[in-house]
Amino acid sequence: MLAAALIPYVPEDRNFTLQDLLKYLTSKLDVECELTEVEEYGEPILEIQVKTSTPLSIRIEDDAELVFDELGYLAENGEGILPLDWFDVLLRCTARLEVGESEDEWVEPDENGVMELDVYSNLDLTLPDVRAVVLELARFVDGYAYDNVNNEWLVGAG
Repeated sequence: MLAAALIPYVPEDRNFTLQDLLKYLTSKLDVECELTEVEEYGEPILEIQVKTSTPLSIRIEDDAELVFDELGYLAENGEGILPLDWFDVLLRCTARLEVGESEDEWVEPDENGVMELDVYSNLDLTLPDVRAVVLELARFVDGYAYDNVNNEWLVGAG
C-alpha cells in the first residue's frame, strides 16, 4: 500500500489497537468499516478497510526508525502551518497511521522479471468523505494529518 496520508503519533501517549480505532471510526462516521487481514510480501497485515468513494486502507506503522527518518521533511513542511508546541510532539513520534487506497493493483513482472512500480499514490484527499476519515484519524491521536500526495498538512474541520 502506498500511503497517501500519514498521521504521526507518540505511542506512549496514545496506546491503541486497530480494533480500538475501528470502534472509534464507526462511532464518529457514517461509513462502513471493517478490520481485515491482507497479505503483503508474503506476510499477513492487519488493516481497517473503509468504504468511502475511493475505498481506503488504514494501517499502523510502528517501525520507529522508518517513522523517525521521515520526520524532518514533515516538520519542515509544517512550518507556519502547525502550532509551534506540536513540533515538540512531532519530533517524539515513533509510530504513524498510514492511509492509502485499499484496492491497489498488483503489478506483474515483465519477461525479464522487472516490475514497474508507481511509487506515488493518486488518492484524492480533497474528496469530502476521504478527507473526513483522514481528519477523524488525526483527531483520534490528538494530532495532525499529512497529505503525502500534495505534500501539505491538513488542518481544520473536515
